[in-house]
Amino acid sequence: MDRPTMDDDFFKSSESSVKQRIESFADELEPISLARPKSIELGCPAISAGVGSLLRTLCTTIDAKHVVDVGTGVGISAAWLSLGLAEDGTITSIDIESEYQKSAKELLNIIGVNSNQVRLLAGRANLVLSKLTDNGYDLVFVDVNQFDASALLEDAVRLIRNNGLLIVHGVLSARENSAKLLTELIHESDDFDSSIIPLGQGLVVAARKS
Repeated sequence: MDRPTMDDDFFKSSESSVKQRIESFADELEPISLARPKSIELGCPAISAGVGSLLRTLCTTIDAKHVVDVGTGVGISAAWLSLGLAEDGTITSIDIESEYQKSAKELLNIIGVNSNQVRLLAGRANLVLSKLTDNGYDLVFVDVNQFDASALLEDAVRLIRNNGLLIVHGVLSARENSAKLLTELIHESDDFDSSIIPLGQGLVVAARKS
């Protein structure tokens, strides 16, 4: 079977054009796209459509029923996660700014997520995660700038079921953030198998070992 080589057009493309091709592959629901200006207005940048599409696909792949979304913003990541969630699944979304979560609630309602499927918890990521149920989640998505990376990894190990996923956004950001430290800790951990994906500001996708 023929395999791609470094001579293929895709690899000859410039970094920006390759990224554009990848990001434009995602079909985003109109309500999600319309929520993006609000995200910018509030100063809480949202994940790209490409990242959202990957989240949806991964949720579907592992048949995710219960997920945690760390960094609600205006609800764009939660909206994408909901599209891949099992029919009776739940989303627990955490943000320090409860004001953002009002917009998130509206967006999730518009795209048809039942209110009893969503828990919007206001508070710092580490404090809220420490109170969640052991082995109760199929996927944890992290998209916040500052947190205690070692504590978050400990919570992820405790919270995520075997073969579940920990996904961290911002690991290739030009800015210093906690996601980069968490990436190093995940790479060194015996509890996860992981890969970096160059979508958005970079993602680590880590599978919880059995």
